[in-house]
Amino acid sequence: MRAAARWWHNGPDGPDREGETVLFQVLGPVTARGRDGAALELGPGKPVTVLATLLRHAGAWVSVDELVDATWADRRPPASAEANLKTYIWRLRRVLPAPGDGGRIEHRPGAYRIRVEPGELDADLAADLAARAGAALAEGEHETAAALAGRGLALWRGRPFEGVAGKPPAAAAVRLGELRWELRELLARARQAVGRAGEAVVLLRELVTEDPLREGAWTLLVDALTAAGRRGEALSAYCDARRVLAAELGVEPGAGLAAAYRRALSGPAPARRELPRDVPGFTGRDAELALLRDAPEPVVLLEGMPGVGKSALAVRLAHELAERFPDGQFHVELGADGDPGAVLARLLRAIGVDALPADLGERAALWRSEIAGRRILLVLDDAVSARQIAPLLPGAGPARTLITTRDGGWHVPGARRLTLAPLDDEAAAALVRACAGDDRPLGELLAFCGGLPDLLRAAGDRLAARPHWRIADVVAWLAAEVAPARLDASLQRLAPAERTAFRAFAGLPREVGVPLVARRLRVGQAEARRLLERLVDVHLLTAPGPGRYRARVSRPGDQGVHVA
Repeated sequence: MRAAARWWHNGPDGPDREGETVLFQVLGPVTARGRDGAALELGPGKPVTVLATLLRHAGAWVSVDELVDATWADRRPPASAEANLKTYIWRLRRVLPAPGDGGRIEHRPGAYRIRVEPGELDADLAADLAARAGAALAEGEHETAAALAGRGLALWRGRPFEGVAGKPPAAAAVRLGELRWELRELLARARQAVGRAGEAVVLLRELVTEDPLREGAWTLLVDALTAAGRRGEALSAYCDARRVLAAELGVEPGAGLAAAYRRALSGPAPARRELPRDVPGFTGRDAELALLRDAPEPVVLLEGMPGVGKSALAVRLAHELAERFPDGQFHVELGADGDPGAVLARLLRAIGVDALPADLGERAALWRSEIAGRRILLVLDDAVSARQIAPLLPGAGPARTLITTRDGGWHVPGARRLTLAPLDDEAAAALVRACAGDDRPLGELLAFCGGLPDLLRAAGDRLAARPHWRIADVVAWLAAEVAPARLDASLQRLAPAERTAFRAFAGLPREVGVPLVARRLRVGQAEARRLLERLVDVHLLTAPGPGRYRARVSRPGDQGVHVA
């Protein structure tokens, strides 16, 4: 709603609830209200008829002859009609609030017009709410669309222009009738999209009863009944629609209604449950789970160094949230080779879409459209860039996405971002003992693993398989077999110059500045800083101070994982 009418409403964009307070009301008995919302005394019926006639043509000049004909629609106008009309206009001018920069009712020879600012007429406000609800529905903002459509419908208090002498012109009656129909249809579509198909069915049955020749309403009703699990009723509704259309119009159902019939025949596809097995022995992340469990953001981005437990936390969180997302739970392992086009193909097939566009953008649009309004949980594991995951993200709606990445150099706008820290010693020891069933002192092992669940779990599993090994044996095995392989896997994702920069740390002090690294690499300081910052992004280094960098994981020649 525009600023010109803001003084009249409860907030900067109008009221936030049903029961909008507007200056002029024509969607029912014609009334006008003061700035406090109280109804104004307009006098006997004829001033109200004059006001109603002016409001039908708000902002346009209305001739005196038309005003006279409308005011005395039930009988021949008296000789004093024009004089009486001036009296009624005078009364209205006295009682109606002025718009702020002039009179409410203006006059020129032979005509009058009423000034109505944006948002002051309930019919205009209803049209604005319908447009906004339609736009919200198109964007997948179904809860918003339902609220806007409900607010628009709440403006109706009866038959438009009720109590006014004569009947409103046919054009006005048709326009307002179509507007109310549009709002009810939008509300039904939005309710179905948010999982309230039963409520949508009630509303759509009213619509097809009022006008059984509107095929669009029948289509929505069949789909709503199917979504509500009432397949038999959906097929029966299709048969009713087909019979009515054949009897009254001599036509068969169109493509939309026929498609709804086929959907009713096949029934909804069973929801997929793709989450991997919950991580056994999961521990030490109660604070993170509490923070993320009820986070309002639709996207959660978990980042951290390799092996810190991002995937395990995402899987545990997904299992805790699963019951909130009954329409499907999907788990996708991306990695550097994760092609978004191939991933979209798999996801679309999983929800029953067989005809796949070749273009990536079209696939992404189809994915967003198909899951709009569905309560979907999507886990995107080991993402490498925003560009990779952008086509996979659902649009606005009830879906939720959990993303893990080892690269902190990119972000998803509006996401809840959490950088995962290594486990403390208590949680680390609990994880090893849960895997190994061993209560020996673990000091040397914990020091080597640096709180990384990946190494801790590997150590615990090794102790379970080799209970006769000493802790020192496990540490030696980790240093020779596990840690180098984990590090090499991380380095393979880096550009050659970035790998060289990390390896340059061998033999350097644990904390260094840009000039020393630049000399070691034989590059300029700007390039050295860029390479070092990239290593910070992927959690191989930390930056404890301006221009200072410290190794975070094992460097060539080091023992153990070092956490700054």
